[in-house]
Amino acid sequence: MAFAKPKYDPNLTQVTLQARLAISPTLSLSKPDATLDITLGLRISNTAYSGEPVTILTHRSAFEVFGDDGIDMFARGAFGAIRALDNDNQPMDKQISLGFFRVNEVVNSDSPDLRERGYQFLTIPGDGSEVAVTHRLSWERIFKYEEKLSRHDLTPGERFSISVNERYIGTSWWCLGDLEGVLRDKKFHSWTTDEFGEQRPDDNFLRKGNWALGRNPKELYWAVDKVSNEEAVFEIVD
Repeated sequence: MAFAKPKYDPNLTQVTLQARLAISPTLSLSKPDATLDITLGLRISNTAYSGEPVTILTHRSAFEVFGDDGIDMFARGAFGAIRALDNDNQPMDKQISLGFFRVNEVVNSDSPDLRERGYQFLTIPGDGSEVAVTHRLSWERIFKYEEKLSRHDLTPGERFSISVNERYIGTSWWCLGDLEGVLRDKKFHSWTTDEFGEQRPDDNFLRKGNWALGRNPKELYWAVDKVSNEEAVFEIVD
């Protein structure tokens, strides 16, 4: 899903998160099991909660990693096409489509516990270090939705780029704490704000049920390293 990208508001922002894109430098034509590894790093660059880790819901963001099944985030618009570059690093007409689909999903559970729904979460360390998620695209996945080109149309020495769609850098739910620490046995309540008329669960209910309550997503500010996003380039090799 695409997230709103508000401007930085020092009166609202509680935590600033810095995202960085990295990519494996080469992709080998002679290796049928080769993968194009696309990594998103995320760290806390500024926070009102010194030393506190932050845990985010990755559902339908660029941080959600899919298995072999389903329509992954590349096909949902979280990343651009793989585009060939000329000697001046300018995009050429040659490109590989990774698909683009609008998917209408039905939630299979009405449980208020996001963990029970099977969603993925990610903890960003409180010490400022980076956590990373890696998408691995096999040859089969790279050309899954491409209608004109195939692996045989690539030649050693060709260079390609890919970028992340910054509108997919975000989350709809977050809280303080570590998945392996204070949040290990917590249930994650879906409530975040009363913006849509939903009443906040009372403290007694939260305490007895061992719930962690989400915080306002607008209190997170997302910054993307422009250089890494513009220079995520790999080369085709033998």
